[in-house]
Amino acid sequence: MLRYMKEGWSAALRQKFLLLAMAVYRFGWALALYELASSIVEPLLQRYPGAAVSSAQSHLFAAESEFRLIKTDLSHDYVWLLGILLAIRMIVTPLLNAGIYYSLANTHLNAGYRFMKGIRELGGSFTLYYLLQTALACAPLAYLAPKATALLAHASSFEALLRELLPYAAGCLAWGFAVKLLFTLLQFARTEQLSLGRSLAVTLRCYAPIIALTLLLLAVSLGVAAAAMTATFVWAGFWTLLAYQAYRLLQTLLRLWELAAQHKLFQDKAAA
Repeated sequence: MLRYMKEGWSAALRQKFLLLAMAVYRFGWALALYELASSIVEPLLQRYPGAAVSSAQSHLFAAESEFRLIKTDLSHDYVWLLGILLAIRMIVTPLLNAGIYYSLANTHLNAGYRFMKGIRELGGSFTLYYLLQTALACAPLAYLAPKATALLAHASSFEALLRELLPYAAGCLAWGFAVKLLFTLLQFARTEQLSLGRSLAVTLRCYAPIIALTLLLLAVSLGVAAAAMTATFVWAGFWTLLAYQAYRLLQTLLRLWELAAQHKLFQDKAAA
């Protein structure tokens, strides 16, 4: 595993174009979500009576805000906008993945050219993979939604509801993780133009090792995230803000490292 981590890190450092493309994509998506949240929260906060008020006034403000969001059409425009953003993400994400996967597999080509060629050649199939992955990852919600509704009706408190739902939520996360890794391998196989039978054989051979490799890389990412969060609490100020922005770029590099290491493992198993 350490060999794949080392080779993946070296491969990720050579993919400067991919790093830039992923960073721009992540920044654009975060900015869109921030603007959406800001457009919803700020109009509500303008009516906030302030901190020096009674608890009854604060409860009245909360009740009024809830009424405006649920009982009026105030939220309709925001729901539509969120749906449009989600649709854009579902269109762009598989295309971006096609460019990234193709670039990792064809390092002999020019960086920008191989990225765009990957989108042209793999965009359609990667979009289909993405839709199938999303459907499979969301499948447990068909069971969890009625279960959550039933628990909500009988829960004695919000904390008790969370304790009841926590095992189900953990199961959904584990299922989503497993589905994501499965489709990562299938997309590597599609990038390498393997036959269906060969793709399934290599995927089965890679599945257990790629879980172990991904968990190791996830532990590294969580360690970096914990260090960054600790720094923001200990050293507040301009340099903390600057360090946080640098961490966002490092986070993108860590994600690229994960993909590159997974690709190295897949190539090794496919060649065996």
